[in-house]
Amino acid sequence: MITDSAVNRMVVEGKDDKHSVIHLMRRHDIDWESGDERLPWIQECGGFEPLVNSLSVSAKSYPRLGILIDANTNIRDRWNQIRGNLGTVGISTPTSPESRGTIVQGIYPDWKVGIWIMPNNEQTGKLENFLKELVPPNDPCWGHAEIATKQAKKIGAKFADKNYLKAKIHTWLAWQETPGLPFGSAITAAYFRHDSPEALRFAAWFRNLFLVQ
Repeated sequence: MITDSAVNRMVVEGKDDKHSVIHLMRRHDIDWESGDERLPWIQECGGFEPLVNSLSVSAKSYPRLGILIDANTNIRDRWNQIRGNLGTVGISTPTSPESRGTIVQGIYPDWKVGIWIMPNNEQTGKLENFLKELVPPNDPCWGHAEIATKQAKKIGAKFADKNYLKAKIHTWLAWQETPGLPFGSAITAAYFRHDSPEALRFAAWFRNLFLVQ
């Protein structure tokens, strides 16, 4: 079982990110109970600012370091903050994120740092935008969830506009065989796909970062 004493580490903003990664990679045949020392402990940092402020220490502590953040509304600004903090310890990163996930040399020749910006390293958005692409195509309840979420907002639902997509996904999840599962468990239950192009790109990045020597 992977613990916080693991040799490698992935830092994420929150628990939804953590459990989405764990369950998605489990569906890609990653056995988190296997004792494979290459697999990372996934650390929730409690938001973007604590995560980015921890990077100069993390980059000096782990041979393989994965960084998972949301682009939110300004992917360029977030990328530059990551670059700046890694640069303080001599880690060079490209001027723009790689579309398939960025992997660069760490502070030693055989160390690696990987960066994935949700949803796809190119567009603004966050975890929910990534998960939206994992909804099975032509699912009739997905379109109805949009109608229901918009109608709920019109009659007084209190979620903020910025959380519309999150509310829509949770509405859709409420109609599955086991209603209301959290994101990670819904991936394991196969309500979300694991083999969409977006999921396959993320899984390849994860494997290249942590499992390829």
